[in-house]
Amino acid sequence: MNNWQLPEGIDELTGEQAVTFESIRRRLLDLYQSWGYELVVPPMVEYIESLILTSNSVDQKTFKFLDSSSGRMLGVHSD
Repeated sequence: MNNWQLPEGIDELTGEQAVTFESIRRRLLDLYQSWGYELVVPPMVEYIESLILTSNSVDQKTFKFLDSSSGRMLGVHSD
């Protein structure tokens, strides 16, 4: 029995798949940089009101949890 389970839509890459994915990612980053684009890394977690939850489907796919220091809800982007 495999106890290691991931939510639907979440994949784990290991071994050769991970190496191939990273190689493609790096080549794309280099290509975009050569065209003058700059890298932007958005935050993975934001206050829920900052996320534009345009539909019930997006809202249901957003992982939400409570920020114990502020009492506000946080969300992880569903994409």
